[in-house]
Amino acid sequence: MKLNNLQVLRAIAAYMVLLAHIEDIEAKRGMGRILGPWTDIGDWGVDLFFVLSGFVMVLVSHNTLGSVKDAGKFLWSRATRIYPLWWLCLSALVPIWLFRPELVYGGTQQEISLLKDYLLIPKSESPLLQTGWTLIHEMYFYIFFAVLLMIPLGERRRVPLLILWGTVAVGIGLILSPSRGEEPILRLVTHPMTLEFVAGAVAALLWRSTKGAMGVPALAAGVVALIIGMTLYVNGALGADTGGFMTFDRARVILFLPSAALLTYGAASIELRQGWKMTGLPVRLGDWSYSLYLTHMLSANFFGLVWGQVAMPGLLDNAIALPAIMLGCTLVAWASFTLFEQPMINQSKKLGQRMFGQLRPAAAQV
Repeated sequence: MKLNNLQVLRAIAAYMVLLAHIEDIEAKRGMGRILGPWTDIGDWGVDLFFVLSGFVMVLVSHNTLGSVKDAGKFLWSRATRIYPLWWLCLSALVPIWLFRPELVYGGTQQEISLLKDYLLIPKSESPLLQTGWTLIHEMYFYIFFAVLLMIPLGERRRVPLLILWGTVAVGIGLILSPSRGEEPILRLVTHPMTLEFVAGAVAALLWRSTKGAMGVPALAAGVVALIIGMTLYVNGALGADTGGFMTFDRARVILFLPSAALLTYGAASIELRQGWKMTGLPVRLGDWSYSLYLTHMLSANFFGLVWGQVAMPGLLDNAIALPAIMLGCTLVAWASFTLFEQPMINQSKKLGQRMFGQLRPAAAQV
């Protein structure tokens, strides 16, 4: 089942992340500044992606009682969506890292382990292609959800177990407080952003049980929560990163989870209940969102290097270059989706059907 409105949210999430990273490009390559620290609100795109993932996991496993075969189908569909494009983009970055490591965000980090990066295994540093840190979280969640799918529980019992798992894992993290760069597996398992996957799953269960009855109020509340959360986030709310209890990751979840969950529930609900369904280019942009998310670090930096060769004092060229970079990144994402991602999805689906039988349609991208 594909919900167009969720695809639009996915597009918004990808462009929010792109906005945050384009600010870095302008700071490095331009000779003036239009963007500024306020673009940190783009971080919200990752939180929205996580909530959407939790929502869709419940959506695609609906009416699945649970078995080893169901778990295998699920992991196959998710792994074949995640890994092929990840491998392509990471491989495109490796030659640049080998010859010009200063051009790569993670190129000068202490721990470089390409095997771990290709397999999305946690390590003390971010992957060479830094957006991969979110995929490590995604794969962790998928693996845990697949374990649940092995147990014949049904949806209404599966989600409470997800809530219990998220609560216990994050609670252990509050007690042990694993630090950045150390104990990477423990940090992953107990990371507070796990609650965003759980929130998405809860939103999906409520969406089914209420048949989207509270869609409009949820959207309104989500917009209000988003404005408040972004305002506080940009202004360094809750004393994050001061060495106390309120770490950056915990503050981020507190500020961004409510709006992401409410908007996800609301967007799905108005499509189901009122028939208010987005169509056209916004949905297509959502289809390309995973390609945009993974390719934009490469394409934006390439376009930024070109811009840096001709940048002039003042803001006029910034006003031209920044939208041009966003457009260029979009075109690269479209090409990536059309020429690689979509064909790989089709081929993996055919192979999966031979291995497991009919696969449930995958409505989600990362």
